Amino acid sequence: MQKIFLTNTLEKLKKLDLKSLNRKAFVGLDGYIDFIQRAVKSQTQKGPEYFNTITDFANHIGKAAGKSAQIELVTQETKLGGNAPIMADALASLGCETTCIGNFGKLGIHPVFQQIHANVTLLSIGDSALTNALEFHDGKIILSEVGPFKHLNWNYLKKDPGLKTLIAQVNSCALVALVDWCNLPYSTDIWKGILLDILPKIHGKERHFFFDIADPSRRSDEELLEALDVIAGYNSYGKVTLGLNENETEKLYSCLNRINHTPEEEDISLIEKGTFIFKNIDVWNLLIHPTNRSISINNQGVSELNGKYIQKPKISTGGGDNFNAGYCLGQLLELDVETSMVIGMANSGAYVQNGKSPTMDDLIGYLARWIKEVN
Repeated sequence: MQKIFLTNTLEKLKKLDLKSLNRKAFVGLDGYIDFIQRAVKSQTQKGPEYFNTITDFANHIGKAAGKSAQIELVTQETKLGGNAPIMADALASLGCETTCIGNFGKLGIHPVFQQIHANVTLLSIGDSALTNALEFHDGKIILSEVGPFKHLNWNYLKKDPGLKTLIAQVNSCALVALVDWCNLPYSTDIWKGILLDILPKIHGKERHFFFDIADPSRRSDEELLEALDVIAGYNSYGKVTLGLNENETEKLYSCLNRINHTPEEEDISLIEKGTFIFKNIDVWNLLIHPTNRSISINNQGVSELNGKYIQKPKISTGGGDNFNAGYCLGQLLELDVETSMVIGMANSGAYVQNGKSPTMDDLIGYLARWIKEVN
């Protein structure tokens, strides 16, 4: 069954005429300068030996309790970061013209964001946040300074870049993706502003809306519930997808149980948790992407497809954003959810394996190699 989905997806992508893809995307609303780093375990004659797992790194830090410790970091790359610009860059690499709003520099576009794909138009609203992304073979630890986001609310955006500009940009787009809810203090205010002040004023064609709340653990249950209510309002204007990784699924499941005053069931599967979430929120599709597969839950049922696990990723920071971009491209192409999931997993896998967002040719090549590896 897996090979059939992969093969069908590959054939559909080969038949695409990307020049005829007259469907644009609007993505927001963050912006980081990412320092992609490895933590040094020891220095050897051959060079540094790194901590390869988060568990080993955590055990090393734990031994420093009550004492002190210094950990050497090696910066392997300085690159553009943030859910919005990485997703926008990934969409553009696949041939989708994209507008990205976020923090790319106050007095001008920072040089790191000038490296973004030429198909991306940047609307900068302030200085960038900073991230130290510690990479391991089994995941990553993101250390972020998000002070530049503290002043961003809807009234600010109505002045810069201005309501007329925002209306024009959203009106021209078939996809609106709003991401990184947890790190912007007034993200719900911004999402509500777009819902109330922009969508009623644009043309009535149905759009695709994609939301990514990121890790909600630092926000209150009440804040999360308010954000979910705002997301539900977008259903009046198109198809709404909420994307979650495994950790975010666990957090949202726990939150909704607390809000509904129901006990959490123990030892239940990720699909069962996702089904509970879907029944307690109002979206067209719930999309869950663990590192080794993807799950879609909607009124038509549950779909689960296995991915290709990358044992030694060249980079993992941004893998989820590339998955989201691939899925959203599939939706822009009016492909079914399962095909969109395959595109998402292949796009993420190619990015994690090679350290950059794939072009359509790269994506097709990755899928072809993946098919050969499936029994």
